[in-house]
Amino acid sequence: MNWGLGHAVRDIPLIYILLKNNYDVLIAGEGKTGILLKKEFPNLQYVDLPSFSIKYPKNSFFFLKLLFQIPAVVNGIRNEHKQVQQIIKEYDIDVIISDNRYGMYSEDILSIFITHQISLKLPNYLKFFEKLILNIHKSRIRKFDKCLIPDYADNTLNLSGTLSHGFYLPEMYSFIGILSQFQFSEQKIKKYKYDIAIIISGPEPQRSIFEKIIIVQVLKTKKRAVLISGLPDLSFSKQDDNLMIYSHVSRNKMKDILLNSEIIISRAGYTTIMDLVSLQKKAILIPTPGQTEQEYLAKHLRNKDLFIFKKQHNFNLIESVNELKNLKSDFKIFTNKGCHDFISSVKSITVKHNKTN
Repeated sequence: MNWGLGHAVRDIPLIYILLKNNYDVLIAGEGKTGILLKKEFPNLQYVDLPSFSIKYPKNSFFFLKLLFQIPAVVNGIRNEHKQVQQIIKEYDIDVIISDNRYGMYSEDILSIFITHQISLKLPNYLKFFEKLILNIHKSRIRKFDKCLIPDYADNTLNLSGTLSHGFYLPEMYSFIGILSQFQFSEQKIKKYKYDIAIIISGPEPQRSIFEKIIIVQVLKTKKRAVLISGLPDLSFSKQDDNLMIYSHVSRNKMKDILLNSEIIISRAGYTTIMDLVSLQKKAILIPTPGQTEQEYLAKHLRNKDLFIFKKQHNFNLIESVNELKNLKSDFKIFTNKGCHDFISSVKSITVKHNKTN
């Protein structure tokens, strides 16, 4: 899915584990997510598979604007469903694993859907529609053979909260644990390379708005800082006084930056959250305005005392940093077992599917 880079990033460990288990992998994507995956896996076959594009507003009224784009969304899903049938025939595909691409299924082969968000969060003025939307969403997911949720099944030990917990889920749904390439190391960093690391991501125009707000405040502090702009289609790095800016970095470089930074500032995307939990790094989460899922996640994890939640429009860097330093985050209750559970799930589903057919 091409709504920010998170959907592609969390698929990277899945692709590696599939390759390790002798699967032949064909990547299908689009836009920046496709570029990111092509850079990560230059030797794998890649198919450009356009879907639908969503235009984000400059204000927070995302859902109102989304309502007017529903016909384009439905048409995009219908078109990608047609395209995937051709891909299956051309490349002799056995299994589809779709990360939030609703048209990427087939009645003829095993089709697996990945999402952490079964229940969609709506703005307060539309809350009364949430149960209806949940049922519609589940009916859409039923077109797949299996839905894998990157989180823990425990109603208290989880990251996604009521996005995927607190309501009935049939047998086709499985929790596989959190997904991240990153592993926690007990080795302590004696001296941080950076005081602050900022991870920018998400759709325009909010990505650029967020970047400008952060840069102005960081430059005033004179703290050693690094900023990753989330632009895999570009290639640049520049030093601006006390701030180092990268257009994009590899996953190994990202891990190094996160581990060697005292303070982390990022969006509240679910993939970023899984990475931070895996590395046991507390952070300041700033949701994309209007993205109710990110706003919910930031509040939910703040209430678990894992992260700090701040809003973009009145963000104050100094106050937020001071607040984060006093936060006593406990990440030890979480373990990064997601990739193991993922491949176990794929193998068991494949066996059952083959026996059925």
